[in-house]
Amino acid sequence: MSEPALPDDPRLAPYRDLRGRTLRAEGRFIVEGVLAVERLLASDYALESIVCTPSQRAHLGPALTAAGCPIFERPRKQIAALAGFDFHRGVLACARRPPDRAALDPGELDRLSHREQLTIVVAEALADPRNLGALVRNAAAFAADLVIAGQRGADLLSRLAIRASVGNVFRVPTLVSPELPATVAQLRAALGATVLATTPADGARELPHLPIPPKRLVLVGNEGAGLSQELLALADDQVRIPIAQDADSLNVAAATAILLYELTR
Repeated sequence: MSEPALPDDPRLAPYRDLRGRTLRAEGRFIVEGVLAVERLLASDYALESIVCTPSQRAHLGPALTAAGCPIFERPRKQIAALAGFDFHRGVLACARRPPDRAALDPGELDRLSHREQLTIVVAEALADPRNLGALVRNAAAFAADLVIAGQRGADLLSRLAIRASVGNVFRVPTLVSPELPATVAQLRAALGATVLATTPADGARELPHLPIPPKRLVLVGNEGAGLSQELLALADDQVRIPIAQDADSLNVAAATAILLYELTR
């Protein structure tokens, strides 16, 4: 059932002035947009509340009722005023944030070790949450088995990362590693995987000429600095995407999509 809410209702506090704001310290995160919220509703995350327009309330229907949390119906303009920006997506959700998962449990590790084909994407220190979210969306599109983000990069559960992933952060298995080189080395040994480091360096093998291993850990780096020397040193092979001579680089999310297409087709 929808609940009435006055503009100063404390239950709406998580939704106020969202631009540039993070709820990480409060143990919450915000999701915007109907498809992302649908994927949140289908996940195991614990919802606290939902704010939506009447039309999106009708669209989401039983899924919202099953969520078992307060639902606040507001006109679109009131939601925009609450959020602090011109909001067109019709629905916002607030959920409880679990602790970051830093390692696979033994059962997951065992299942992955028995896979004949395996793709894990490792993202080091991506600064822009939209790039990280788009990378997760790419991982979903090409059925990657796992995405590992460095703890020193953007937050997988930031509002912008979730929006850019279109809610795929709730579908793709993820880890947040405090020490990526150690995590990569451990998984390479446990899974028998080949580590492929992406780099524009001249000595790297061009992607069309890369022998594609059946199990691969694909390393992508920071938008400006690329991969750290510690991760490059772990690589079994280095790979680059050939681009026009007068072009400087590709966006990290676009590059990851190309890599995953070539590696999995």
